[in-house]
Amino acid sequence: MKTNNLHGKPALVAKTRWLAYATAGAAAAVTSGHSAEAAIHYSGLQNVQFGPHQSKIRKAPLDQAGDYLVFAHGTDGLNHYSNFAGFSVVGIASAAFAGSDRFSNYEYYLFRLPIGTNISANKFIHPYWSNYSRWGEVAGILASDFASDARWGEPGIGFVGFRFDNGAGVQYGWVRVRMSKLTQNAFTVLDYAYADPGEPISAGQRSSAERAPDQGSLGWLALGAAGLMAWRKSRSRTP
Repeated sequence: MKTNNLHGKPALVAKTRWLAYATAGAAAAVTSGHSAEAAIHYSGLQNVQFGPHQSKIRKAPLDQAGDYLVFAHGTDGLNHYSNFAGFSVVGIASAAFAGSDRFSNYEYYLFRLPIGTNISANKFIHPYWSNYSRWGEVAGILASDFASDARWGEPGIGFVGFRFDNGAGVQYGWVRVRMSKLTQNAFTVLDYAYADPGEPISAGQRSSAERAPDQGSLGWLALGAAGLMAWRKSRSRTP
């Protein structure tokens, strides 16, 4: 069975993908003028920790074999990459992550995006496996002890933006990451989502049916289910 998460458990992503295929097939049997609606695929809560004093790599499959995310934490630094926290994305046709580069050192820094950010409205960097890439396919720097341009050195939650293409079209997605207050740039991958080709997605958005979240929703969400209902009512009254 295909898995789409960092724990190796069956993911909701695969189920929704097959549901979309089944819906498309049923529609095609009735009429050739309709197709399956584009969708956003959400991983569910992951909570995979990359702790201090730990060298660890995990991959998370996306829509099919050959498309996946890569996360890494390393304490055995190569050159200046000590206590390295990194990310990359791999696509069958192409892949890139939202970030900036420093060509002099072949360093690639991931943007720390706020919730609600339009993922496609970013500068994207294609992964390049430089001589410093001791951790295989990981080329994007979240943080390291000597990466002065890294955006993820402070504790707290942010979003990574990525895109990939399996040959059917460009797809965008996000990963929610929490940087720890502990030493050595420890971090936790909380969850992630990606959209079908042609479907827009914002950081934190988990389905096509929901509006893109914003910073104002966080206070309501902190109040639990009652706060969530109140926030949804307030959104419904917003023109």
